[in-house]
Amino acid sequence: MRYLKFFTLLLVFVVSMLFFVQNNQPLSTTVVLEFNVVAAHLYSLPLPLYLLVLGGFFLGAVFCLAFLLVDRIRLGLELKTLRTRYAGLEDEVLSLRTIPLNQSQNQPGQLGQSSSQSSTGL
Repeated sequence: MRYLKFFTLLLVFVVSMLFFVQNNQPLSTTVVLEFNVVAAHLYSLPLPLYLLVLGGFFLGAVFCLAFLLVDRIRLGLELKTLRTRYAGLEDEVLSLRTIPLNQSQNQPGQLGQSSSQSSTGL
């Protein structure tokens, strides 16, 4: 699985490098971005188009990484709580297994008599 991830990332890198090499001229044109709000008119410095493409890719990767990191932390905390719950239930089962079977409350005859006595006592 580790090799599959490595080769997939290598393939994405090679394809993106081929894209940038083959489209060098169109991607090197400069672009001025503008943002017009009611009273404010903001303009950016002239930026090459490839810088905007790489910046968008980088921001997308950062947001994806942050989302996956938050999800991983949440799942780790859930796993920790489930492991502690599992350990508690395992201890409970172990304690129930060590109860001797010859106690008076565990005898089947005693159980039936006490339930019939409680129903007639009402």
